[in-house]
Amino acid sequence: MFNISVIIPLYNKKKYIMRAINSVLNQTYRHFELIIIDDGSTDGAINEIRKIKDHRIKVIQQNNRGVSAARNRGIEEAKGELVAFLDADDVWKRDFLETIINLRGKYPQAGAYGTAVEFKMPDGSVKLAQYESISKEAWEGIIDNYFQCSMKNPLITASSVAIPKKVFKNVGEFPQNIVRGEDLDMWCRIALEYPIAFNNKVCVTYYQNADNRVCNKPLDDKNISVFSNKLEDYFSKYKYKTKAKLYFKEYLIKWKIFEAREYIVRGKLKEAKNILMECKNTKYLKGIWMKFYLITLMPNFIVKSLFYLNRTIKRI
Repeated sequence: MFNISVIIPLYNKKKYIMRAINSVLNQTYRHFELIIIDDGSTDGAINEIRKIKDHRIKVIQQNNRGVSAARNRGIEEAKGELVAFLDADDVWKRDFLETIINLRGKYPQAGAYGTAVEFKMPDGSVKLAQYESISKEAWEGIIDNYFQCSMKNPLITASSVAIPKKVFKNVGEFPQNIVRGEDLDMWCRIALEYPIAFNNKVCVTYYQNADNRVCNKPLDDKNISVFSNKLEDYFSKYKYKTKAKLYFKEYLIKWKIFEAREYIVRGKLKEAKNILMECKNTKYLKGIWMKFYLITLMPNFIVKSLFYLNRTIKRI
């Protein structure tokens, strides 16, 4: 019986998948199974994986249904008490699973166990994720306020978390109706029901320049508001139950502002302005709120020029 089931959802990541797999096989903690869910890949990645001879690896192929469906299938197949996730683009440091196991032993009541991450930038530089209200010195423990800690960077990501399998029976599966933010939706639901255990040691490398990342794909109009609408539903349900009410509201506003930005990029300034007016009472995001609100007051042709210039500068 394995203590941890590691799930890697795979879709056309031949360029990166062996790097991710090797980071799992090289873990200092060895008692795990590795479940790779091939979600209809067409690039031949699966042929490379099948060359690996390791009894802990299990490969499951299915028609392309999206990353949430792949993760859900992995959860169904998992035999471990804990389920850890790793995106095919990313890698673990050698002590990731060992760190997770230690957290599990100290904080058995937690609904999720996470570590800090670093971002590998396209130019090869490395940036550390920034977490609100967490010491920059070595620290581990129970997070008092998930939403406060996630105001800059998400406290946990799809490559830096392990979750007791029984938790999914309570909070449900990864949603398949969200194009972007399906993992954030899951962490939010867990944080509203359970404490989160965290170690601020960097145990994961997140590659910002990886191809085909869901977060890099443009949203169509019908999907812009899906995640923020779900957050509003959760806030209505939990606002009288959670001590995190204030920061939950600010976390929701953060994503409403992101939604407004998406409308601005599309030249829909009236829609963006209406959304921002809903957020005008923000306490912690006044600066970014004002920035985007002022943009909605500009002529459309100037706004388009600003965003074109911004994209051009980023490419240089």
